[in-house]
Amino acid sequence: MLSVPKQELNGQFAMLPMDEVHFGAGSVAKLAPALEQYGVERAVIVTGNSLAQKTDLVARVESAAGGRAAGVFSATSQHVPRETVIAAADFARSKNADAIISFGGGTPNDTAKAVTICIAEGITEPDGLDAVRIKFEYPDKLEIPSLSADPLPMFAVPTTLSAGEFTFFVGITDRARQVKDLYLDKRITAKSVFLDPDLTLATPERLWLGTGMRAVDHCIEAMCSSTHQPFTDALAYRSLAMLVRYLRETKADPTDMAARGQTMVAAWMSVCGLASVTLGLSHGIGHQLGARCNVPHGETSAVMMHNVMAFNRRETLAQQAWVAEAMGVDISAMSEEEAAKAAADEVLKLVRDDLGLPWRLRDVGVGEEDFDGIAKDALEDLIVASNPRKVESRDQVIELLKGAW
Repeated sequence: MLSVPKQELNGQFAMLPMDEVHFGAGSVAKLAPALEQYGVERAVIVTGNSLAQKTDLVARVESAAGGRAAGVFSATSQHVPRETVIAAADFARSKNADAIISFGGGTPNDTAKAVTICIAEGITEPDGLDAVRIKFEYPDKLEIPSLSADPLPMFAVPTTLSAGEFTFFVGITDRARQVKDLYLDKRITAKSVFLDPDLTLATPERLWLGTGMRAVDHCIEAMCSSTHQPFTDALAYRSLAMLVRYLRETKADPTDMAARGQTMVAAWMSVCGLASVTLGLSHGIGHQLGARCNVPHGETSAVMMHNVMAFNRRETLAQQAWVAEAMGVDISAMSEEEAAKAAADEVLKLVRDDLGLPWRLRDVGVGEEDFDGIAKDALEDLIVASNPRKVESRDQVIELLKGAW
């Protein structure tokens, strides 16, 4: 393993505040005991239309809840617009819900977390979310409101790899402003997560692989963070090595359940350090590509990550060389700079050649006329302020977007 330059350590590590994670085929069967443990009697399942209408999987989750599910809300919408959140919260209230179960990808999961916020705060109109969103002015003016009441307990059954079910923040899109706002409170984290590969076979390949690249993005931005530390480095390094192997294996054979299960655990590992390190431009720009241009969450990473790595290379040479090693590149005869460049090249190869995902902004429907708005909104995202290379201006972001186009 490549050695990392010695540095004086000074930081903190926060455990993700879920209580337990169940993983492996059939693990969703442990949902009913988990609900019983928390005294849940009337859980509402939040999911997507495709899962509800085109598969029998929602019925399987209802069955796994052991009679403790009171209803299903399936009208979620990509990028979690405020209006959908309010509709889901209204549905949960109508069922007198005492818990929320998210089932599906990032959209149902974020919608479910947002519902717990709305119910805790008594929010019944889209504009009511303004009171609890994070407010940030570049570079350092920050306000993070805290919930005034404990939210309903949430339980998560994911079918994709973005791993948002493990975090205590959520992105909700304000369509009027075309901005995805962030909301944060440790109490919205799922109590229990169930990583059951049996429930992922209906997940479309492009969604599975795209969200897998989101997990890769978690690893790389954590390793390249200006606040990286040995504990988070180790998690991200191992997760990245697993992801690049098992994403390729699930692409080659979607029915390989062992590979699917390994990929789900790797995605979990990819976010374990995100409560303890700062991230950067790939995540920050990705939020706004989704809100403004409707780019799927995972594909923002597939498009932006290798470009952001090039942008940050000078500030993160040693860390990017380590990324290359984790991805299986033989860097023994390379200089540090050569190895760092090889890392971005390997990411592009994985995205474009091995997984067949879009790798340019033009491939995901983003036009050059969108650049100014994306750059403006990105500079209002607190994640961008912690990018390893200081972002000086909107023009700098626009130049990066031009290179990614």
